[in-house]
Amino acid sequence: MANCFEKRNRFQQEREKYYREKTNTRLKYAALILIGVSIILMLTMAIGFVDLNNTSAILFMRGCAGLFALIFVVLVAIIVYRVNVSYFSDKVRSKQDTSDE
Repeated sequence: MANCFEKRNRFQQEREKYYREKTNTRLKYAALILIGVSIILMLTMAIGFVDLNNTSAILFMRGCAGLFALIFVVLVAIIVYRVNVSYFSDKVRSKQDTSDE
């Protein structure tokens, strides 16, 4: 069982350099900004900065918060996909290079 955790930690450490690439860090910060804006919108509605009688403003804010949350999920999925594709293609390429020698 401990071997499983060691393999998982090694796998995460090997992928860490792909997460630090410039394009992936840009996507990460964009995703964090979007989810931050979404949380701020939800908190402003929960605290009551918007009048509860103004239903159109509340619905608009909820819609924007939901849209930002969906975009956040899509950006995180793109980051994870890009990292895994890069990692596994480099892994396959390195195995082919060692087998050719």
